[in-house]
Amino acid sequence: MARPDNLLFRSHIEIARIMQVLAQEKCKVTAEIKNGHPFASFMISADLAADRFAISYSPHKTINTMVLSSPEVEFTATDRQDLNFTFTGTAPEEIQISGEPAIQFAMPKSLLIHNRREHPRIPVPAELSLRCVADEGGFIPFESHITDISHDGLGCLIYDMDINLDDGALLHGCRIMVPGGDAIVADMELRHVTTVQQPDGTLAHRAGFRFVEKPADLAKAIGLFIQDLDKSPKAP
Repeated sequence: MARPDNLLFRSHIEIARIMQVLAQEKCKVTAEIKNGHPFASFMISADLAADRFAISYSPHKTINTMVLSSPEVEFTATDRQDLNFTFTGTAPEEIQISGEPAIQFAMPKSLLIHNRREHPRIPVPAELSLRCVADEGGFIPFESHITDISHDGLGCLIYDMDINLDDGALLHGCRIMVPGGDAIVADMELRHVTTVQQPDGTLAHRAGFRFVEKPADLAKAIGLFIQDLDKSPKAP
């Protein structure tokens, strides 16, 4: 099946995997810096644990300095099939990889795949999430939010600090609220429980999860994080 012309990813899990492939292929990346200065480089790493990706230095020292001083840069990477991957890098830092200078950035919050030179700018909600009543079919139902779901049924769950759960905990009958009045009910297994700071400064638990069995209507939730943007009919 052919890939749509425009596909927007908002799932952190899917974006990280795509960025890993771009780095493995050493894909070329381009951008326009201040006052339209062109920048060209290559993807060289995508560190999922650190939530960062890195690009090589360009041959132009002044342009590299501009990139390092920019709060954010919109990059477009091109893979071996000539597909374009547009994403934003923020929080640039100078590092060394295998003894060579490089620039690393925070992993992007959204990523657009397209095969056109021109592409739409899509506003992406900063805190997209789905309400979830976790363990509704168990002993300790509690409110939570899902911030990621990938095609293979992996995701991330955010919940209050007063809920203490360990890696491997099973949550039964979790009810995921999908816009439109629908709900998905499934069992989850938690992985990698950590503490994170939310945008308002408060702390919360963040846990990776997998569905024990993928629900049949999982695509409803995935569709909120991965969206086909090519809805207009093609010109003849």
